[in-house]
Amino acid sequence: MITLKQIEAIYWIVELGSFEAAAAKLNMSQSAISKRVQELEDAFGVSIFDRSKRTARLTQKGIELHACAVDMLRQRDDLLERISSKETLIRGFALG
Repeated sequence: MITLKQIEAIYWIVELGSFEAAAAKLNMSQSAISKRVQELEDAFGVSIFDRSKRTARLTQKGIELHACAVDMLRQRDDLLERISSKETLIRGFALG
């Protein structure tokens, strides 16, 4: 199963440029961030990051995943904003 925590890890690795920086941002250990990435890679059977260099470079599938991650996190933030708003989300009506 994919979790938002895994998606968030991918997002911050890319945005900040390293596993270490993402770990610091999320107040986690670098190994915990690596584990989240590994779980995603295992779930999909693909590599998300090119590990031939010391930088956090995305593979083609990683680029696709990052684009989805941006959308998912934006939707999560929108949902949280709507739910925490004092305004009513949906007004009911009856047809009669």
